[in-house]
Amino acid sequence: MAIELVDFALESTAVAVGGQLITVRGRAGTYRDLFLPLYGDHQGQNAAVAIAAVESFLGDGSRALDPDVLTEGLALATSPGRLQLIGIEPTVLVDAAHNPHGARALANAMQEYFDFDELAIVVAVLGDKDAHGIIAELAPVATRFHVTRSQSDRAIPVHDLVDIVSSVAGQDATFEADDFASAIEDAREWASEAPKRAVLVTGSITLIGEAIALADRGGWKP
Repeated sequence: MAIELVDFALESTAVAVGGQLITVRGRAGTYRDLFLPLYGDHQGQNAAVAIAAVESFLGDGSRALDPDVLTEGLALATSPGRLQLIGIEPTVLVDAAHNPHGARALANAMQEYFDFDELAIVVAVLGDKDAHGIIAELAPVATRFHVTRSQSDRAIPVHDLVDIVSSVAGQDATFEADDFASAIEDAREWASEAPKRAVLVTGSITLIGEAIALADRGGWKP
């Protein structure tokens, strides 16, 4: 069994247009400055694990991968619902972070990979999730929260989630919408009023699905 940080590791990552450049020490070789069209250190770590797994499968960790094949394979990588761009003018991103750990990784990625001055977060959370923990992790990168609910029967009622968000972010930064379409419309309108503003939709996988579907219908996809 290959052990991360012993047999292989993500050695470095650097921000690049549309993703990141990573250097991976695999089991059989070191692969430098590979372009990965995904954001977040966790995605770089996932790529390192994948590279080590392929090395193990093809040559039991003794044969380095062809650099051209590896470059082409990573360039085609996708991760729907994970810091996915679904709208432009203004920028709208979605991420399926639905627990505090995922929200922390998301907040870190927003700070490291993007250069927005202000961020509106449209959020809905299911009832069996740690809503307070999610909001606490996102609050440092949020200018304002647009609180709503997804169509899931398990979604936290809007009024209850508003109470949680306002207790963390403050009432002045908390805005309520009974349905997602209204919430995203309000957030996009706000983001359009100044440069370097963006919208992030997160907190619930079901909400991400609604956002992607609405972007398809609304004509604001990139």
